[in-house]
Amino acid sequence: MKKILLVDDEAEILDALSRVFVDSDYEIFTAENGKDALGLIESNSIDMVISDMHMPILDGYELLSVIKEKYPKIIRIILSGYAEEKPMFRALLHNVAKLYVFKPWNNDELLKNVDKLFTDEVVLNSDDLMKLIEDNCCSFDLPENCQRLISLIEAEDLDGFVKELEQEPEISALLLEVANSAVYGVMPKTLHKISDYIGLHNLKSFMHWACVMKTLEDTKADGFQPDLLYKHAYLTSRIFLFLYESFLHKQPPEATMFAGLMHNIGLILLLKNLQNKGTDTIPDKTEIEYLLELDDYMLNHQEASGHFLEAWDLPFPMYEAALFHHKPTDPGIVNRELVSAVHIAQHYAWKTLGAKNLTPIAEEVFDQLEVSQADFEKRLARYLKQAI
Repeated sequence: MKKILLVDDEAEILDALSRVFVDSDYEIFTAENGKDALGLIESNSIDMVISDMHMPILDGYELLSVIKEKYPKIIRIILSGYAEEKPMFRALLHNVAKLYVFKPWNNDELLKNVDKLFTDEVVLNSDDLMKLIEDNCCSFDLPENCQRLISLIEAEDLDGFVKELEQEPEISALLLEVANSAVYGVMPKTLHKISDYIGLHNLKSFMHWACVMKTLEDTKADGFQPDLLYKHAYLTSRIFLFLYESFLHKQPPEATMFAGLMHNIGLILLLKNLQNKGTDTIPDKTEIEYLLELDDYMLNHQEASGHFLEAWDLPFPMYEAALFHHKPTDPGIVNRELVSAVHIAQHYAWKTLGAKNLTPIAEEVFDQLEVSQADFEKRLARYLKQAI
């Protein structure tokens, strides 16, 4: 039986939260402050903590930060009465919680999302997936220069990050290229202004992707050709941002600007290993179907992508989009709009690159987004003709 700890300094809130789980199979613990919560964690095998953000002695951010450091396997959820920009920004940047629930909450939705988080943990840490990653030696350790850049992001040191980034021309060039593909607003031209505009929480995701691509670029001499996969990720990102601006009329949710860019990172790393095993050079544009028909890899690449994004401490919506971008109608999805947008973007990116016999797009996602598929295809064709 999974054990959930509820933390709030208001007794009536704890009572209301506890009632959510009355008919569930979860064992519920409660604490009225962070200090008591840590005491309960030390003496019980807690699997999840749902904590209020604003509490005396030890607030929710501080509590979940301690839990993340000392008990990283505990799933963390923040409960808040309102969205304060700075605390929420820090919580997103440091990924102290997988889910943010605002009062008043919907009981059924909260319970469904709790179930979903536990289910995803099983998928992302399954024996089969761990064996696939271990057998294929496709773990990825960040190079030292990338670790330095990400540590500056974690330290919330934008000036230091930009100064260090200026010493990395290849990564800087990637950032400029990807940033200038954003369709919303007028993107600044200097690295500092671009970094400030994108935000540290999005830069954290970008840096992991850029470091993977740079490392793979360095292996071209060994026969691996990541160009096609780069083109697909880049084009998916453009279509994803185009969809948000031109049809949803907003920016993607916080910290998910590069969800399109990152969704296939597992496929990239798995195919790199396929090359290492002696398979012929990864096919070029005229042989895209070969990539899409590698059943052993395609069946697992979503799970592998989700695994890596979680291991790199990226936000839950990012790895949920990676985990479900081929299954956008799964009833358990929490960030349905985001997953649907990535599903659409990756499909039309492959189609634009000339792929045939693609897995059919889930047309109902257009209805969910309240977007006309015919209008989207017409306007996308016009946009791509101008952009590419």
